[in-house]
Amino acid sequence: MSQVFDLQITCPRCGTEFETTGHTIVDAADEADAEVLWQLQNGSLNMAECPNCQATGLLPVPVIYHDPKHELLLGFVPNSGDLDDDNLSSTIGSALQGFITNVPEDKQADYLFHPIVTDDQEALIAAARGELTRDDLMEAGAEDGNDDDDEAEVELSPEEQAQMNERVELLQKLFQASDSLERITMLRQYKGIVDDTLHQMLAVIVMQAEQSQPELLPTLQKFMNEVEVFRASSSTF
Repeated sequence: MSQVFDLQITCPRCGTEFETTGHTIVDAADEADAEVLWQLQNGSLNMAECPNCQATGLLPVPVIYHDPKHELLLGFVPNSGDLDDDNLSSTIGSALQGFITNVPEDKQADYLFHPIVTDDQEALIAAARGELTRDDLMEAGAEDGNDDDDEAEVELSPEEQAQMNERVELLQKLFQASDSLERITMLRQYKGIVDDTLHQMLAVIVMQAEQSQPELLPTLQKFMNEVEVFRASSSTF
């Protein structure tokens, strides 16, 4: 059940604007994800290529990899070592949107609520190839012996996941909107969840873009400003 979204990219080399597709969930047990899994295994997943100058770069988005055979739910979060616990949980909750909620209750094993998080893209690729299991990843994290391990466990309650789901769905709709008017209309429609949590999630995306995809910053900052203005105007009524 690969989760797909579209992004508008400006090439940092030649300035060409183009659209590309990103994936945030790859399920090894889903035959429909076979092509996306292959892209993850060969390192090409979420790599954007400029159609003009062929410059390439990794999209600054989290990826959740699910391997039920090894009871593994692995989250790749770029620069996760720079995030505090709250921001990290928000980012993982975003990436889990539409995944656990679509898993039948009788198949919601405990490991699904204890994803392992890494900012090591090579570890993600190795796990997708079957070269690393959950035990391998946990053991590697334990060997580091500090609180800043590349691999760590985080826990999300079903209630937290549901809250993240609603807000990530809204963020995706905002990203896909054609103009500011359409985004403002959406913010009015979903006013109840245009809150601190949504603002924090958008801030995390902006922070990740600052690190690895600065060309996205003007667009993301515009979204952030629209949300801030909307919240400020709504609070006056």
